[in-house]
Amino acid sequence: MTKQTDSYTRIIATDGNGKNTRLRAERLEIDFGSGRRLLLSFPDTGWGNLEIEALASGDEVLPVIDVRPGAVNLIQLRVDAHLDLSAPQAEVGDVVLSPPALNLSVQKAVEGADRLNAPKKHQIRRWAQAAVLRNVEAVVRLVCEAEGRELNKNYRGKDYATNVLTFTYDGKKKGGDMPLFGDLVLCVPVIVREAAEQGKTLDAHFAHLVVHGMLHLQGFNHEKSDDAEQMEAREREILRTLGYADPYA
Repeated sequence: MTKQTDSYTRIIATDGNGKNTRLRAERLEIDFGSGRRLLLSFPDTGWGNLEIEALASGDEVLPVIDVRPGAVNLIQLRVDAHLDLSAPQAEVGDVVLSPPALNLSVQKAVEGADRLNAPKKHQIRRWAQAAVLRNVEAVVRLVCEAEGRELNKNYRGKDYATNVLTFTYDGKKKGGDMPLFGDLVLCVPVIVREAAEQGKTLDAHFAHLVVHGMLHLQGFNHEKSDDAEQMEAREREILRTLGYADPYA
């Protein structure tokens, strides 16, 4: 049970004997064992917001939340860990809906302050999944400024580190049901500086750049004004569903 106040969320935990313990927290993590966890986040914006996310012990399994009705005002949540990384299918009547699948791995090539400022793997997966429009296999690599500068110089001929680089591979597999392969490189110190300069929270800026990079990977670009407007509109829509403000406002 949670109660929203003006400044924080108060969590009231009740044990089997009916004894209550009150906590002040922004998130609550429930460990089911066997590498299965459930994360409840209580954002400080809006009233009564609750984000529920399934977590697993590693990238080799896909955590899935199974929602089942229990009573009129009760639902049951069960966390399963699937070895099959393809997205589960959902049935609606006689129609089978197969949402786009994301096979994602995260590499952290950062140390010290950059590692502390880097987002968690589950955050990156959530942001990337929201931007998936077709089956995608991607690697997100978090790098320091030196590696970011080297990659930008070698592949784009620009001798400075930029916030995000997108690499798409094997164009022959872009059609049909074959997955799209690519890499996203996020330069952590550049993103940290930009967030401070633009007055944005760090997670909001990381979320925007992951979404931006995932759309680039899937063919969106912003070289022409019409293309830029279409891409920015899609970014706004995706970020809104994630609970973030317009990044271009």
